[in-house]
Amino acid sequence: MNNEINEMINAWFDGELDKKRETELFNLLATDDEARTAFRAMSNLRNALATIEEDVPDELDERIFRSIAPKQQSSAPARKWQLFPVLGYAFSVILVVITLLMMLEIRSYRNGLEDLNTKVKEQDQTIRMMFNAYPTIVVKPTQNEIIQ
Repeated sequence: MNNEINEMINAWFDGELDKKRETELFNLLATDDEARTAFRAMSNLRNALATIEEDVPDELDERIFRSIAPKQQSSAPARKWQLFPVLGYAFSVILVVITLLMMLEIRSYRNGLEDLNTKVKEQDQTIRMMFNAYPTIVVKPTQNEIIQ
């Protein structure tokens, strides 16, 4: 019996054999005693494996749980990366609040500067009015013999 027949038998038991090849396999089994013997052996092996029930010791469960536990602890860095978007949003909100406070502070400085500008203009007008209130001074040349 060649290797191709064994592969066809294994593929049929695995459920991987297409319908055309399945028909070829059953035609071959009908005519070839050696292929039929290999098919029966594989069928008996499959049935024997299906009937085996083996109890798993409790220690195996505990070892499996212990081996899984460190992997669950390694998920902490993943949580650390999940924290970055939250920190980004919080930082953005803080920046918006600081910007609003700075705008309010600048607005109050602007109001103070406008008040100061108004006072300076009033003082300038007062000084001009005071200069205009003095009588005009006329300077007349005189002849003085001391000065030559």
